[in-house]
Amino acid sequence: MNPAIYHVLHILGILMLFMGYGALIANAMSGTNAKNVRILGASTSGIGLLLMLVAGFGLIARLYNNEFEIWMWSKFAVWLLFAVLIVAIKRKPQLGYFFWTLSLLLGLLSAWMVYFKPFL
Repeated sequence: MNPAIYHVLHILGILMLFMGYGALIANAMSGTNAKNVRILGASTSGIGLLLMLVAGFGLIARLYNNEFEIWMWSKFAVWLLFAVLIVAIKRKPQLGYFFWTLSLLLGLLSAWMVYFKPFL
């Protein structure tokens, strides 16, 4: 498959992740805890995480011949942190501002890893 397709799917996953987490954090911070918003946010972010993972490994297979570099492992660690963050948002809604900032910083770190590849 064309690597551009993997790239577009990876970006779609990123957009879905941030949309979902934005909904979850806003719902938690509002104190209403609306079930429909929780379901929408969790499903959107979960599908986004899956798309990011599958498309990311597809890119690694096509562009790097399945050879992992250290920056890729660090991006996978950030992906794991994002996957765990959904539990923290649910259990500690009072930390909404912190989770909002953490999400942005994790996204920034991921982008930095891709464009600067610091561990080469």
